[in-house]
Amino acid sequence: MILNSFELSLTEQKIKQIQATIIEVEKDTSVAPFISKLELDSLNVFLNELVEERDEFLEISQKFKHKIPVKKEILKYPENLVYIRIANDISQEDIAALLNVSIEEIKRQEDYLYRHLDSISLLRINDFLEEKISNSLTVHTSPIDWNKFPIKEMLKRKWLLSGNIDPISAIKARFTDLFGNEQYELALHRKFHFNGNSPNEYSLLAWQIQVLSKAKEITKQIKVPKFNKDSSWLNHLVRISTNSNGPLEAQEFLLSKGIILIVEPHLPSTYLDGAAMLLPNTSIPVIGLTLRHDRLDNFWFVLFHELGHIFLHLNAERTSIVDEDVGITKDEVEIEADNFALNNLIPSEQWDMCMCRFYINEDALNEDARNLNIHPSIIAGRLRRENNNYQIFNEKVGLKQVRKLFWGDEYDSE
Repeated sequence: MILNSFELSLTEQKIKQIQATIIEVEKDTSVAPFISKLELDSLNVFLNELVEERDEFLEISQKFKHKIPVKKEILKYPENLVYIRIANDISQEDIAALLNVSIEEIKRQEDYLYRHLDSISLLRINDFLEEKISNSLTVHTSPIDWNKFPIKEMLKRKWLLSGNIDPISAIKARFTDLFGNEQYELALHRKFHFNGNSPNEYSLLAWQIQVLSKAKEITKQIKVPKFNKDSSWLNHLVRISTNSNGPLEAQEFLLSKGIILIVEPHLPSTYLDGAAMLLPNTSIPVIGLTLRHDRLDNFWFVLFHELGHIFLHLNAERTSIVDEDVGITKDEVEIEADNFALNNLIPSEQWDMCMCRFYINEDALNEDARNLNIHPSIIAGRLRRENNNYQIFNEKVGLKQVRKLFWGDEYDSE
């Protein structure tokens, strides 16, 4: 079990080393096949063990980061104290000093997840962790002006119950359901990097809460598979684009890989395209899409852009990335997500061979789409962006082909 960030770093290094060794062994033709297979089997077993340890640590970090221990639960669930210590990067040395025992004794106790530790020691650790975490959360959080939420629009869309409960109490209830009984300002600061300054920030936040609430409902209905950062299935997701119901099939396929895709229209005054988030208190990735641009090329690019954030950027510290005007904002993180989308939709070596880059006509585009086994709209959209010419291939980008799949005629296209 990985016990701190330093051990995580060492594990990540070992994983990369083993992956590199596997590639070398696979390329080495001088070794007898049966010997090579034995070596590869051994390496893969070791690799899988390390990946499981890393994923377990990341899941604990996500679930218990900034979590304040609940005193009444620790005698029943003493292991939570270990997980909270790990997730908040509090050292075993600190615990050893607190209890006035050796570091070896703490390591031995943590091997048993504190189940052999006496109740007085557990209570002392609980109080120590509570104080450390509370102090670390004494940040300059912005107070929430609940009246700035787009309450009228939220009621109109039935995001809030309009019965006897007042709207602000309804919003707070949704916070509590998502985050548990913690301070609202801290929840916002930690989960959404909320600062209260942007004029449309409350609208963006309302949309995020709606998407996450829908995702949480799905987890109540079915067991969502555990997500792992194995990108080998992305190629199959691209192939799904060729199907007439591709976006709907993509939603179902992503769920089978542990990613929840929620489609929810953006709110007025926002230019929101999508978001990549982690469902609070879980390691489940959630993608929210607004379909602000009702085109197939945009759907696939934004979807893979958000997948880029999930594979590259989301972690225990960064649990939410909201994207307005995907493909326009150019900070480093967004550029990385753009490149992830471009290279996974059409790998650069394949794009270099596409005839439509040199012969910009429908015949060449359709031929390239058949050869690549992807939807023509994806190629059309990339050509339009790279040539900075949004007048070409208007009939090939799949205009008005996405919203109707998810919403029927409920929302008009642009």
